Amino acid sequence: MPIDTTVIEGFESMTAEQKVEALLKVEVPEKIDLSGYVKKDLFDKTASELAEAKKTIKGKMSEDEAAKAQADADRKALEDKYTELLRKSTIAEHTARYIAMPGYDEKLARETAEALFDGNMEKVFENQQKANAAYEKKLRADLVKQDPKPDGAGGGSEEKDEAVEFAKKLGKQRADALKNANEGLKHYF
Repeated sequence: MPIDTTVIEGFESMTAEQKVEALLKVEVPEKIDLSGYVKKDLFDKTASELAEAKKTIKGKMSEDEAAKAQADADRKALEDKYTELLRKSTIAEHTARYIAMPGYDEKLARETAEALFDGNMEKVFENQQKANAAYEKKLRADLVKQDPKPDGAGGGSEEKDEAVEFAKKLGKQRADALKNANEGLKHYF
């Protein structure tokens, strides 16, 4: 390895003897072992191969990512279909149960089942009150239908006549007892 003379001041203007003396004073670095290092041309070749492999992997990764995105989209579509089927099935089941309960018509039962599935408890309770009111109205109508109808003027059943006669007798007895009590009191006053 040649010695760099530019680091020695005034080397060009020195005499030959001075140059020899200056060169003897210069410290020469020890020889460096480069056996563990890679040659530049081999390094450049390997680096270009690595860059090429990275591009290939990146392209392949894009294909893999595209396939994964497609699989995710398919899974999402299946989940949406499952959720929709679950919703329809659950609402149909709850609708049938509500229709079996008194006071619920088909429309109110479906509306309540949908509200229950959606978690809208406010609507469920509101519909329950509507169903209760409808059931109460139906019960009252049934009771009115079952009430005995009064007979016309002068007409009546034998059982009613006996009751009326008994009431008249009882009323007459009480009236007589009250009259006797008042007459007895008049005697003393």
